[in-house]
Amino acid sequence: MRHLPLSFLRLPFHPWLLAAVPILHLYSVNFGLVIDQEVPLAIFGMFAATTACFFAIYAIVRNWHKTAVLTSTIVLCFSLSGHIHSLLHESEPLPVWTLAVLIFLLIVMVEVHRRARNQIFQDITPPLNLIALAAFLLQIATLAGRLSDRDVDGLSALMHREELSKYEAKQRIKDSPERPDVYYIIPDAYPSDAWLKSAMDYDNSAFTEALESRGFVVASHAQSNYGISLNSLASTLNMRYFDANPSPLRNNDYLRLAIANNDVARYFRQLGYTYVQLLSGYLIPGTLADINREFTPSGTIDLSFDDEDLSLALYNSELQSVTKAEDLHRFYKQPFLPLFLDTTLLKPFANRLDRMIYRSHLAPYGYYAAERFLDTVDEVGIIADMSEATFTMIHLLKPHRPATFNEDGDIIDRINRPGPREHFAELGFVNQKFLEMIDTILGRSAHPPVIIFQADHGSLYGAPRTEDGRLIHFDSYAAYYLPSPFSLEIPRPYTIINAFPLILNALFDAGLELNDNRLYEVLESAFVQKDVTDIFAR
Repeated sequence: MRHLPLSFLRLPFHPWLLAAVPILHLYSVNFGLVIDQEVPLAIFGMFAATTACFFAIYAIVRNWHKTAVLTSTIVLCFSLSGHIHSLLHESEPLPVWTLAVLIFLLIVMVEVHRRARNQIFQDITPPLNLIALAAFLLQIATLAGRLSDRDVDGLSALMHREELSKYEAKQRIKDSPERPDVYYIIPDAYPSDAWLKSAMDYDNSAFTEALESRGFVVASHAQSNYGISLNSLASTLNMRYFDANPSPLRNNDYLRLAIANNDVARYFRQLGYTYVQLLSGYLIPGTLADINREFTPSGTIDLSFDDEDLSLALYNSELQSVTKAEDLHRFYKQPFLPLFLDTTLLKPFANRLDRMIYRSHLAPYGYYAAERFLDTVDEVGIIADMSEATFTMIHLLKPHRPATFNEDGDIIDRINRPGPREHFAELGFVNQKFLEMIDTILGRSAHPPVIIFQADHGSLYGAPRTEDGRLIHFDSYAAYYLPSPFSLEIPRPYTIINAFPLILNALFDAGLELNDNRLYEVLESAFVQKDVTDIFAR
């Protein structure tokens, strides 16, 4: 019995562990953001493919240990190829890269098979098993920590409606000069002009001048309080810092719920405003919102909550139909299988699989779908035509990577880690669409509206590094349009947690106090934070 562990380690099982490790790591990194049920399918598929590969190679080489090493080599090349391609900003085009990996893999396998003695493979099997087992157990431990942190997911978050009754709106009012429509447009990962010029050598002044010519006030010194979207949006929309999770919900879902059912929207509803969310795919629908609008290949759909079973009633205006969606995951969680394939040798087919399997006529576009961005820009005209006074929140996952447009606005194959050339080519087109959206709002509103064009945080490119090497991006683009007779005095220093206190005070004399300007680095989880105000405050 005492020799059992050693005998066990001599069995060549490392290919199956190595097949599971990248999947578990990807799931851990995206925990709470992806459809959980698809992870076992990915693992089962990799196990089946690994087994088939193992026995196919064994039929040729007739040695278990050599077969295992060759299989592990194939598994790692397959699982990491797409990820490595994404990390190489200036890498070869994807088809060229895929062909190069296949040729490299074939050469390595042939040379290993020809030159290495069988005894070598038998000797290295135990250490390979130990390495693979350690990597596997590390991922299991990481996931166990995340699972034990909170045991309630975002679907249950939608049931937390007991507090909403006290925020029920008065009778809906029409927009007027005294109660103008308010649009909160959130470009994701958009730094200021000064930052773009100094850190990235990109001149964005034409866009800013275009906004100023339309009457916007640009806060060139604005900073976000957090460097990631969920913490930043939750703090901005609730006008307070988020440094702890007092709920039983998972951290990301707690923040998403705080964004969807936020205090700013509650304030507007108390005044009789209609609260509209144009969903980005990244955030969840809110029970507080009067309209939760999603974007699908068949057009827009409105998500409304059923009081009995909390399924969503989906109304499609073009099809004139109402359907039920019992599984809400797809409306705020990303499919895992295309995400996994995007990191593998099958990266060229990930987008096609996403469209073929997930894009039914009422299934929403993915987070980063180019069509979602274009349809959202077009939809603002529908909101501007509404006679009700509206508070509309529009989160746009641009200019955040990946790049999906070229400089002419043509949709391109997704570039997950674009280089400066691809990023700024897309930014030029995205700026045009932002101006188009703003012009639509200004041109079609019955009364001059309020427009808040404010990024949730700055860009990854050229951002400074803290002493432990993490990227921080607090410098944020912020511009505000308030019609006469309203005006806005932007203090110095200024962080975006104070955007709505300033605006609500200017519009309604709300008497809200400003928060201290603090900057927090978010570490390994949403509520492990480090105050870096003294380092990065402007």
